[in-house]
Amino acid sequence: MDAIEIFKQTIGERLKPIVVRYEPYKDVFLTHPYSHVIDNDFEKRFSDIIFDSIIFYAYEKDEIESEYQKSRLNNLRKASRIAYERRVPKTEKLNDGLLGELTLDSFIKLFFPNIEMVYSRVKYLERYPHKESTEKRAGHEVKGYDGILFSVDGKEKCFWLGQVKTGDWDYCLKEIKEDINKSIIKNYFGDAMVIMCDIMRAVSSVSPELIKIIDEINDILFDCADRKERVDNVVKYFKENNIKVRIPCLLMPNESDYTDMEVLQSTIKSKLRSAFNGFSVENEGDLNIEILMLIFPLRDLNKVRQSFLEVRKE
Repeated sequence: MDAIEIFKQTIGERLKPIVVRYEPYKDVFLTHPYSHVIDNDFEKRFSDIIFDSIIFYAYEKDEIESEYQKSRLNNLRKASRIAYERRVPKTEKLNDGLLGELTLDSFIKLFFPNIEMVYSRVKYLERYPHKESTEKRAGHEVKGYDGILFSVDGKEKCFWLGQVKTGDWDYCLKEIKEDINKSIIKNYFGDAMVIMCDIMRAVSSVSPELIKIIDEINDILFDCADRKERVDNVVKYFKENNIKVRIPCLLMPNESDYTDMEVLQSTIKSKLRSAFNGFSVENEGDLNIEILMLIFPLRDLNKVRQSFLEVRKE
């Protein structure tokens, strides 16, 4: 069975909260299923599901399918616990980023089932630091993107560079706009693509399109010793090959008013339209950019964080 189908069966059918998709420049809203109000134990149930999704975040497609064939996903909690212990940083702080990263990864798989995962943020390390290398920095994650995925839909090729913000509405909306622009700074973007494609040489893929991209970006790495030249050529490659950079942004704002579904959706739309009115992307590399917002309001964000931390420490 394909990894996405396995995900649907084990996680997708359990994960049906309200999620609002918003495309800022088209002013299009799509609302997905709503269950917060009728589920009094939503926070604990959601935290359990998100922890169980770790194996789909930390393992590659072929690894997931292999584990499924061996019946190891019959005990999904055990499988995800092993994946967590082996491959996920153990900061285990109430406000660390893992909850948001796993949620974004799961929502993308749930609502965009035809994508092919390239690499999880947790698994690529800082191999080419441009700051002074210290023992403390050695082997740390590359900071920035909260998820990297690749998709092919017909002739359209996309790299997905995810960003997540959790907190109150003002914080989420202010910070996500800064993250969007940070995502496509030429050096920031080019360095990440070089690191990822270097590591991906060792990873098998059923996608010939992806293999071609990885090989050709690695050719740039081989040919260009100078960082500026390398970054410029990576950006040029994306433009010449018409590869879209899709930035899925997950906002998880604390929203306690769940008394009326229509009022809640009206609140979401009003806040988003106000925040993005007049917003423009600072696209210095002139990349083909598409911004996608995923809004997941939580009636008690702190309770979700606490429940998730508890399951991590079990």
